[in-house]
Amino acid sequence: MVQSNKLSFAERIVYAILEDNVKGTLNAQRLHSRIPRDAKLNKEQVYKILLVLYNKGMVDQPSKGNFSIAKPTETIEGIVDLTRRGDFVFKNDEADIFAYIPESLQRGLLPLDEVEVIIKKSRTKNHVVDLRLKQRKPRRLVGHLDVFRNHSFFIPSRDFPVDIKLNHSVDEEFDGFKAVIELIDWPKGKKNPVGKLVQVLGPPGETETEMHSIASEFGFELSFPEEAENEAAAFSDQFTNTEINLRRDFRNILCITIDPADAKDFDDAISYQKLENGHIEIGVHIADVSHYVIENSALDHEAIKRGTSVYLADRTIPMLPEKLSNGLCSLNPNVDRLSFSVVYTLDTDYKIKDTWIGKGIIHSKRRFSYEEAQERIISGQGDLQAELKELNKIAQHYEKIRFQRGALRFESKEIRFKLDNQGNPIEATVRDRFEAHKLIETYMLMANQSVAEFVRLKEKPPIPFIYRSHDAPAPDRLMEFAKFCDLMGYPIQIENENVMRKSFNDLMAKIEGDPSLEILQQMAIRTMAKAIYTSDKTSHFGLAFHYYTHFTSPIRRYPDLLAHRLLQHILTEGNHTMPHAQIDAIAKHSSNMEQKAVEAERASSKHMMARLMEQHKGEILEAVITGVTEWGIYATVIKYHGEGLIRVSDIKSDKFQFIESEKKLMGIRTRKSFHLGDRVWVKVKQTDAVKRIIDFYLIEN
Repeated sequence: MVQSNKLSFAERIVYAILEDNVKGTLNAQRLHSRIPRDAKLNKEQVYKILLVLYNKGMVDQPSKGNFSIAKPTETIEGIVDLTRRGDFVFKNDEADIFAYIPESLQRGLLPLDEVEVIIKKSRTKNHVVDLRLKQRKPRRLVGHLDVFRNHSFFIPSRDFPVDIKLNHSVDEEFDGFKAVIELIDWPKGKKNPVGKLVQVLGPPGETETEMHSIASEFGFELSFPEEAENEAAAFSDQFTNTEINLRRDFRNILCITIDPADAKDFDDAISYQKLENGHIEIGVHIADVSHYVIENSALDHEAIKRGTSVYLADRTIPMLPEKLSNGLCSLNPNVDRLSFSVVYTLDTDYKIKDTWIGKGIIHSKRRFSYEEAQERIISGQGDLQAELKELNKIAQHYEKIRFQRGALRFESKEIRFKLDNQGNPIEATVRDRFEAHKLIETYMLMANQSVAEFVRLKEKPPIPFIYRSHDAPAPDRLMEFAKFCDLMGYPIQIENENVMRKSFNDLMAKIEGDPSLEILQQMAIRTMAKAIYTSDKTSHFGLAFHYYTHFTSPIRRYPDLLAHRLLQHILTEGNHTMPHAQIDAIAKHSSNMEQKAVEAERASSKHMMARLMEQHKGEILEAVITGVTEWGIYATVIKYHGEGLIRVSDIKSDKFQFIESEKKLMGIRTRKSFHLGDRVWVKVKQTDAVKRIIDFYLIEN
């Protein structure tokens, strides 16, 4: 650690005099008067030494030119990270500590290194005064190969400060190819870190190369370990009578699934029957993945690591091997399947009279796509139309109750790509949202809420569990959003929560379907806190639920699988044995992997969109301004849904200045302005599918 014994002789003298000065501060002149003459230091040298000590964090400068010994330091552990500008920083999220690492301490550091630092805190910021590398975890990086003569290097794609020298030669035919490497170390005194080649992905720009690259970049494996595949393959598709007798049998009750037309795995099914007393029984049946994925098995370890399935633009990276995800766990039609179910008994006014939660066995009679179900709901024609219409009527009843309680109306826009036989994008469309979507969504929300409420209220103190939490937006962000809405001409009221919820929902209803105003919804989403998994119960602000968990998608989300496992122990034994800290660790990891999956999905969509827009060079396209910055205008083409950048330097009619308070660019000479939501005409200037970017020209006439 940096202490006075690491200083030069002159620095130690100055530091020692400051240490002896217990009251107030000393300037260079007063300090110089206390230095022995044989030290041969003049005032200018003393002042320079004081500045050196200040930069090292060892002395404070309460006012210009006046110095004192620095306040006590703190030793803390954390990780190294890189900012977008490439600055090295120290982070400890739990202690909420952030500090820039001085250049003198950066040598040999890499992002994600675990370090121990000495922090000196001032009123305005933290200072790292010393640093020790504790551990360099093995990690994989995505980038491209640079092979020449007998030298093989790897250039990381992003967020990495230095090229990596490979520890073995690579054939020159792979020069420029994308690849995955594993970082080994950064030997002392060497210019570059050392890594080993794990996989050559292929030439940049090709679909397979880029999708593999995106998966690897965000930490998702395309294949499963052999041990996990073997465990999945060993399961039988037949169930013993002993297993069936432990479950409630729903096989003679009408049960259906409603999913996207291209879906391959079916997490959930709905059952419906009228009882003799006129009441209605509705079952929400969820795939019983926990029957197959046993705690601490190879399948379980792999599912925890992945945390979630990932839905790239042209493929799915499942959380579980296909034998389970598309087979035994999928609630396919016309076969028996094991379920974890929430069953509601409703009276003739649709009021819930009873709720049953437990394991079952079902037999889905029909697989509907959303389009098929919607057609029957609207037309009243086709098989099971009467049952679907009543299921929809009940769902609408509970959706209305949810919004009356203050749930926020969000209608996220999902872009889907139509691909040709070679996997090239030929069309991008927004997936329609039908009543059938809301039907399924409402029953899933009900089941998630019921499970969370059952666990939370069962015991005092509450049994540890995994919840889905969504905090209220921070007041400052809400204020910014209100200002933004006012700027767009759609003011909202935020004086209290109830008024804010109603005003927000009224706004969402007004802008629904208007491409010029979708930016308001995107800004609203960014205003809200991120939903996360947690072991501590907190309410779900967006849904206006006091208790909420994720229970309904265990094929594709690990928290749902964990909820099943914990819930079964609670139902059969009254409690479970998983430590609170273990649940919390899984919750945090799952939240992190969920965010990585979102980023991977967004990256794959940007790649496909760049390839699609490349096909439309030369067309004049109508677009909506979705972002304004000092360097340019972001615009989204209405027909193809692709967003690109119009650089200020490419607008030749005037010089423009950015007015941040009004989120607009204004011409200095013409006073012409560009605002969010404005319609403009553009042409594609260039695309780069590898970098996932699109540039437009503005058509000014």
